Amino acid sequence: MKDYRMKSDTLRSKYINRWLIGREVLDIGSKEGNLHKMLRKNNQNKSFLTLDYSNADLNFDLDKNPNLEKKFDCIIAGEVVEHLKSPINFISFCKRHLKKRGRIILTTPNATGLQYLLDPGWCVYYKNYRGHTQAFTLEMLKRILEDQEFKIIYCGYINAFWINNPLQCFSFIIKRLRPDLIVVADKNEPPNRSKLRGIYVNSNKFN
Repeated sequence: MKDYRMKSDTLRSKYINRWLIGREVLDIGSKEGNLHKMLRKNNQNKSFLTLDYSNADLNFDLDKNPNLEKKFDCIIAGEVVEHLKSPINFISFCKRHLKKRGRIILTTPNATGLQYLLDPGWCVYYKNYRGHTQAFTLEMLKRILEDQEFKIIYCGYINAFWINNPLQCFSFIIKRLRPDLIVVADKNEPPNRSKLRGIYVNSNKFN
């Protein structure tokens, strides 16, 4: 199991590295795990903080929608949103804590992935950590982000190694059977209303 988890983290880190921006990065749900260590190693010019419900730089329960006294250039949430009660509240939390033109990078198990087709209860009940309470398709995750006024920059399927099964070969051919999703989105700034009023007033001069 550890070997497959390491392969999964290695593959996801390659995708995330492509889309990291800025200097200040918040890595949610990492607890200094393998993925976080890989990201730090490959981005030594960036300043990372970790957030989790324990054993992190910032210890918070995300289901309680906390407020941090800091904003970040980029927020990474690797395999987090499926554990939370409200994905909408979580995306709102990320938006509040991103700087202007900040970026969010999400990965989560794919609800149409092979692991769910083989076992619909996959990862729902686990003894040692919070089980999954949500499952997302790519379109669902994009919709949640767009409803929070994020601009989708990239989205796709990752052939992460969640399971050890000969049927896994089908996910190399059929993308939506791949076990993981990634969505990268930038924070859209609301229009400056004072500037819009100025444009409207100036346009009236020509009427």
